[in-house]
Amino acid sequence: MSGCSSPEAEVGASPVPQVRLDGAQLENLLEEFAQEEKNSEVISDKQLRENIPQAQEWIENVKVNPSKCGVTFAEPVADQLRNATMGAIEFEDSYLTVAIYKDSEFLQAQWDAKTAANADCARYTVKRGNETRAYHLAKQPIDSSAGLSDGYVITSSDGSSTQQQLIIRTASSNVLLGLQRSTSAGNTANEIEEASEILQKLMGQLTQ
Repeated sequence: MSGCSSPEAEVGASPVPQVRLDGAQLENLLEEFAQEEKNSEVISDKQLRENIPQAQEWIENVKVNPSKCGVTFAEPVADQLRNATMGAIEFEDSYLTVAIYKDSEFLQAQWDAKTAANADCARYTVKRGNETRAYHLAKQPIDSSAGLSDGYVITSSDGSSTQQQLIIRTASSNVLLGLQRSTSAGNTANEIEEASEILQKLMGQLTQ
């Protein structure tokens, strides 16, 4: 699937050692992390790879304007799976993704590319069939101890209804975490704090 953020720091310069987990090991860690949350579901690296054709078909059947912009979380998944071990947790009110890249330099390049794309895609539209939704990205201040972090509120509307999603990303060493959840005006600050705490806790377990 870019306010203020933590000082820009080179992920590769982080003193945190690179994380080496295969798909099964990451799945086990996520199962332990999610066990206290009711109705949560861990999605493994294998399951995500099996869903690529369906996700790719969806992407190919939408028209985005400007064309370089994309729907958050849908666009980067295929590229992440080519270059990282992936996992996800679907909670009742949010969706968390983990990508453990082969090296921190590649992650830094991906982070920079996504940040640049977000800067150029504050507003875009997505059309699928006869439905068109307009998107607006508003950057949010994030307080995080991770090497890199950013957050956005994404507002989408089809002219009759409006939805808001909060997207938080953090990165340290060769690990990228993302969390997406619904939000609403007046509650975003609390949502950001809760999401940041979840990501910080998981990052600590992955990089310890």
